[in-house]
Amino acid sequence: MRTSWLWLICCALFPLSSWAQLGIGDFTLGMPRQQVMDILHRHFPSVELEHNLSYPVPMPYYRAREPSRPYLLKDVPIHTVAAYFDEADRLKQLSINFDITDPERIKPLIPLMHEARLAPDTQGRHELFNSDGELTYYVSQPYGWTVVEIADRAASKVNIPMRAHVDQQIRAFK
Repeated sequence: MRTSWLWLICCALFPLSSWAQLGIGDFTLGMPRQQVMDILHRHFPSVELEHNLSYPVPMPYYRAREPSRPYLLKDVPIHTVAAYFDEADRLKQLSINFDITDPERIKPLIPLMHEARLAPDTQGRHELFNSDGELTYYVSQPYGWTVVEIADRAASKVNIPMRAHVDQQIRAFK
């Protein structure tokens, strides 16, 4: 009986949700900026502050490209990491470009990718939404990457209309 109560209290305090631990490799949403920056500086020779001008209000983010030595998620090489932070300096969005074009090799490493569904009228983008955030991924054949992005709910609210706008622009050019 005592064990049952302890188990119940633990479940109430720490929800059994994969979104509570949404992350990729070394990174988890909600991590402090300094911890993320330490990881990036450990693997990449340069980490630069950039501005995403495709959003109505530019979203500053840190981008690290071309690791100084192989940076892997298990056996899958990582080429680029982009990290976005909220006002409290917590990781709110993460984008990782894996140096392969086969998302099936990444799915066992990021199980939520199995749940993502192909978004209609896109060029192969898969999406998974939850009340806590989102996971999206797509393959960029020209660059030879599979791009996986995770975002918390606040960032997702900005991302959804922006992706719809970009999708509409792409369809207009066809």
